[in-house]
Amino acid sequence: MAASIDAGFVVHDGLAEEWLDSNTLVISGRIECQHGLFVEVKKFLAVENLASGERQAQTVKYTYHAGVSGKQDRGIFQYDNYHAYRREGHADEHHKHVWDPATWRKQSPPEWIGRDRWPHLSDGIDELQDWWYATGQHLNLHGDSGSALIDQDPG
Repeated sequence: MAASIDAGFVVHDGLAEEWLDSNTLVISGRIECQHGLFVEVKKFLAVENLASGERQAQTVKYTYHAGVSGKQDRGIFQYDNYHAYRREGHADEHHKHVWDPATWRKQSPPEWIGRDRWPHLSDGIDELQDWWYATGQHLNLHGDSGSALIDQDPG
């Protein structure tokens, strides 16, 4: 994420750490980006004390929800592993939800990502920046007059 901060895409890192117990760390909060974009983060990490005295952390549950800020935030995409979509044929719980920017409605079913391809947080931030250049900048999200079109009801 340091590269996104240095490049100016991330304008505020609102992540906070909370220890639930000596072996469970939660990282959560909102990362605010240029153009009114954001990433809401919630990660649960299992922390192990190694014989060497060092600590090792492994993410066990996560959600990275990217969107556009407004009176009513609009989703762009969300990666998470909070539940599996077995009925849809997903082999494990790692998946991606995508919202259609023409309607701001969540597409169904979610895309299976898989245990071997789930992204790091920095990957999600990079994807959000790529989305802006490929799609978002062409949507006139805040209107020609500066009024926030994103605040209008999508229905």
